[in-house]
Amino acid sequence: MNSEDSYVSAVCQITAADKYTAIRQVIDRCAVFATMVDRTSFTQEVIRREKLQSTGIGHGVAIAHGSVAGLDRVHIALGISGEGLSYESFDNKPVHLLFVIASAPELQTEYLGALAAILRAVHDKRIREGLLAWEHTGEGGQVIDFLAMMESQRFTADRRQ
Repeated sequence: MNSEDSYVSAVCQITAADKYTAIRQVIDRCAVFATMVDRTSFTQEVIRREKLQSTGIGHGVAIAHGSVAGLDRVHIALGISGEGLSYESFDNKPVHLLFVIASAPELQTEYLGALAAILRAVHDKRIREGLLAWEHTGEGGQVIDFLAMMESQRFTADRRQ
């Protein structure tokens, strides 16, 4: 499996050194956001939210999010930064895995389910390391399962479902 050919709609490489540019890169580069009617407003909403409080949760992970009226499902993308980016994270460490979530206010249950699935996955150090290594090797069973979940945009807290 070549990382250039697979999972291109939900996962992208980011090169930014700062969080606001990185958020823009994920939203611009990941096709899961391409169908949004107003990506510019969504981007502004995510950045506005980020300025209120950092969404860097530690262990090299951040989960930026914003609300968009009119979505019929939750949209999530992952930007991977091999170098890491400055993010004002809880643990003051660089972020390597930047998730961006778009959800409508009426999709709160779906949003919470997706968030739980992501948190459960990134809690596992092997998955975090595997996501970074996958960009270079394209290997790893749990990582492939996680990336398949990202690509399908079907998020469940229990990936076996």
